[in-house]
Amino acid sequence: MAGPGCPMRAICLTLLFAALGGGAAHLLAFPSDWLIGAMALVTLSSVSGVRTRVPPHSLEAVQLVLGVSVGLRFSTELPSGMSLLVSLSGLMLCLATQLPLVQGLLRRLGWSRQEAMLAASPGALSVMAALASELDNPLRVVLSQTVRVMLLISGVTLVLWLGWIEQLPMPTAQVLGHGLSLLLLGLSWGLGRGLRRLRLPVSPLLGGVIGGALFAAVQPQDAVLAGWLLPASMVLLGALLGCRIRPVPLRALLGLLVIGAVICISSALISLLWAALVGWYLEMSVFQVWLAYAPGGLEAMIYLALVTGEEPSWVIFHHIVRIVLLSMGGAWLMQYYQARESAAAGREP
Repeated sequence: MAGPGCPMRAICLTLLFAALGGGAAHLLAFPSDWLIGAMALVTLSSVSGVRTRVPPHSLEAVQLVLGVSVGLRFSTELPSGMSLLVSLSGLMLCLATQLPLVQGLLRRLGWSRQEAMLAASPGALSVMAALASELDNPLRVVLSQTVRVMLLISGVTLVLWLGWIEQLPMPTAQVLGHGLSLLLLGLSWGLGRGLRRLRLPVSPLLGGVIGGALFAAVQPQDAVLAGWLLPASMVLLGALLGCRIRPVPLRALLGLLVIGAVICISSALISLLWAALVGWYLEMSVFQVWLAYAPGGLEAMIYLALVTGEEPSWVIFHHIVRIVLLSMGGAWLMQYYQARESAAAGREP
């Protein structure tokens, strides 16, 4: 008989909370409804001490659905190579501004070099959480990173709700049937598994993009996945984010919320500054460039690009470049700091 600690019970309860929260936000016509509602209710449950958990491979499932959705809208009319080079240069300058500023702030607050480096990373949350597992107390890194993504999503939702950015209806030229949608997802999953063998980051997402683009190439009409799949993936993503919050003493939780807010706001404003400069120079939508430069939340930024009519493949490309750079740099710096600490400990009498 399933007891209170049964993983399946926790998973079912979490998914129920996520669906209820997303459904309520949808009925209230909130922007990013399924995502923000699921995230809010699961977070409240986690903070209240309810054991929350999502099914294994949930993030991969979310990335797969988003990847196929993007692939089905894939366009070959991308900016020129020079425009892409300028935009990537802007991304590098953005990172070079964000990382030292946030890392220096956290060091002043008494965080160790490793904690400050991992928490300051504007993206690659899962990678930074994995690297933080090597620390004695990874909680501060994981929670501050999670709060950053949550506040980022909430802030963009507020902007959409205020009407500063127009939210467009999803294209419905041809809605694929449930069977065909699941078949396409299955084939794309197989592509993603192949890409994982090459050790490519976010391989389910890339497999989905390739699978969707190949289907779109042989399909004369524009197509979208069955209508329930994208909302379901956002409910799952909201639950995944909400599960990362765990009950901690109120004072410590408030402190981490403040730190997460400072990291999020400072990183987002720096991203906006560089996005405005690059967007002005390239005569592109500043919001599209900002989605590409936004400090993390890859899956949410792709979703926002889809619902606001921006080019999601542009957003994906920049986020993947940043994930690769941050992952490689983070792993190298962790090894470097650990080697320094070992050397210093060896010199002690």
